[in-house]
This record gives sequence, structure tokens and C-alpha cells, in this order.
Amino acid sequence: MNELLTRTVCVKLDACGNDVTLEETQARFNEAATWIAFVCWQERITNSNTAHHRVYGETRRRYGLGAQLAVCARAKAMEAVKATSAGEKNRTARWQAINARRRAAKKKLLPPPEPASCPEFGPRASIRYDARTYRLLPLDRVSLNTLIGRVTCRMLPGQRQHEMLVDPDWKIGGAELVWREGVYYLHLTQTREAPALHEKALALEDLTGLREEVSGTFSPHALRTA
Repeated sequence: MNELLTRTVCVKLDACGNDVTLEETQARFNEAATWIAFVCWQERITNSNTAHHRVYGETRRRYGLGAQLAVCARAKAMEAVKATSAGEKNRTARWQAINARRRAAKKKLLPPPEPASCPEFGPRASIRYDARTYRLLPLDRVSLNTLIGRVTCRMLPGQRQHEMLVDPDWKIGGAELVWREGVYYLHLTQTREAPALHEKALALEDLTGLREEVSGTFSPHALRTA
């Protein structure tokens, strides 16, 4: 099976008067994600299914999120918890390896790294959207799930961004709503299958032949491919 290539398309948004709704949703969503991360960190929950059963109902009651936004908040929190835990394990492993070498060299051992802390999200951190919580509409519009239901905003893509979004070779996945310096941006994820090995080899041969033509050098390879 081929691996997947992933890219992100960042598009500026016109909130179309929905700024307050988006801000309130952003704050509530990230409060929920912070609480979920705290629960999973304290209870050492690393399995997404276990986390879902532990926090889903309470997330909706506490923070007023819709069903799928609660799922997205859990996904964001769990990703941060796993990344933080993995980072802590890597730092500990490096510390142990360094101290093993220092011990063998009879040098002073280094103190252990500081323990990692539970991830937290500020009120202006991003909102994670999946296929059920946002939808691209005609005329460069996008429907976003919020605390009060769906709102419609207008995307303002440049020519290159528009070409990337309509490229049929790339499949659009989830998105992150990001606020930066008073402006909202939608970061859309796209994926496609990586080229097969023989396709990569052909592309490399084409590139090599092109370089030889440009440089005017002769090689048996150029003769064979001519």
C-alpha cells in the first residue's frame, strides 16, 4: 500500500459578521480540550476509545458543545497528550543514554530532565474541524459548526490556493480554524497517495536527462534515453 502525502492549504476567512460566535465557540472548545487533556493526563488514559467513553458525555454537559465538536475536542486533547508523553519519553531516553556514556567515562552524571506538564489550550487556540463539523460550499463559502449551530463564512483564497483546493488528485480532509492578529484563517488538510517506486524512478530519469541536456554533457545514459 502506498504511503499518503499530506499538505495544508491556509486560506484567509471573512467571518461575515460571525466573529463573536466564532470567538465564543473557540473559547469553549479549548476549555473543553484543556479539561479533557487534564483528565486523561491524571488518569493516564492514552487510548482514544477509552478517552471517548470517559469524557464525551461530561464534555457536552460542561461546555455545551455539539456531539461532533465534543469528539473533535477530545481528538485534539488526546493528540497533545500523546505528543507530550512521547516527548517526555524521548528526553528521558536521551538522558539515560548520555548518563550511561558519562558513567563509563567516570564523569559527573547529569540531573534528570524536568517532568512534562499536562498540555493546555488558550481561549484563542485553534478549533479542530472534521468532515462532520465543516463543509465547503460553492462560491468559496464554508459552513462551520459553532455553539449556536452552523454559520457561513467566506473564504478568500489566492489563485495558488484555489488551484490547490480544486486539484482532483488531492482529497480534502479536516481543517483547523486559526485566529491570528484579529483575522481568522482556515487551514485545510489535503492528502493523496505517494507515487509508486517505479514512478519516482521515471521522474528521476526525466530530471537527470533534462539536466544533461541543459548542461550539454554527454553520457551513455543520455544516449540510451535519446
